[in-house]
Amino acid sequence: MNTLARFLTPERRQLIQAFLVALAPLFIMFGYGTDGTWEQVLIISGAVLGAVASFLSLLNVRVADWATQGWAIVRATIYGLGTVVSPSLVLLGFYDDATNTQILTGLSLALTALSAAIAIFANGRQQLVVAEAMTPGTLRRDLKEE
Repeated sequence: MNTLARFLTPERRQLIQAFLVALAPLFIMFGYGTDGTWEQVLIISGAVLGAVASFLSLLNVRVADWATQGWAIVRATIYGLGTVVSPSLVLLGFYDDATNTQILTGLSLALTALSAAIAIFANGRQQLVVAEAMTPGTLRRDLKEE
C-alpha cells in the first residue's frame, strides 16, 4: 500500500485527470455518452482519485494522532465519501443535480456545525496574555489600558 501511496502523488493524480479529460471528447465524438455524462464521469474520477489519496494517507497515521486529529480524519473521510457517492448516484440516475447539491450542502453544514460544537469541548483552554508583555501596536487601543 505504501508503494501505491508513493505512486499516487498529487502530480500523478493531476496527470491521470488530464488524460481522462483528453479522452472525453473522443468518446463523445464516437457516441459513447453525452457532454453531461462525461462531465459526471470526470467529476467522479477526480473525486475517486482524491478519496483514494486521502485514504492512502491514513496508512501512516499513528494511534497517538487519532487522539489529536481524530475528528479531522473522520470529517475528511465523510467529505471524501460524500463527494464520491452522491455524484455517482446522480450518474446512475437515482436523483438529479439539484438534489446532489442539496445533499452536499447539507452534509457540509452539518459537519461544520458539529466541528464547532466539538471545538467548544475539545479546545476549552484559552491562552492568557498579559497586555504589558505584548509589543506596542499589537493590541487594540482600548485594550492597552487594561
